[in-house]
Amino acid sequence: MTLIPLERKELILKDAKKRILLNHTLEEIAVSRNITKRTLNTWLMSLGEEYQELRRLWIDNKLADAKEAIEEATEDFPLSRARERWRAVTWYAERRDPMRYGGAKVNINVAGSVTMSEALDTKAGELLDQIAKE
Repeated sequence: MTLIPLERKELILKDAKKRILLNHTLEEIAVSRNITKRTLNTWLMSLGEEYQELRRLWIDNKLADAKEAIEEATEDFPLSRARERWRAVTWYAERRDPMRYGGAKVNINVAGSVTMSEALDTKAGELLDQIAKE
């Protein structure tokens, strides 16, 4: 294993940040820089919050591109492909950034109890009371 000089690593990261926003894949970037995708990914993850923001921007770009493809489709087949692309991108976005793209989750804690007669309308409640007396 050969160590990559720090200056080269910094140049690769700078280039990668630009190209990610242009929708290049990590594989494309890594191959063009003669490094492995795993190495590139490790370097990017070491950027911490900067990389998280870069990923958020990448997801936003992918969503915008998919939406644009749907809006520009003038025939059925391209429209179908664009819709499938939209589904795939939104699925990815929901899993990669659930805080921004995940479905709203609500936790409800209820203290106390509700009797059946309170939950039903008046007539049904009266009927239940009558049945209980018999």
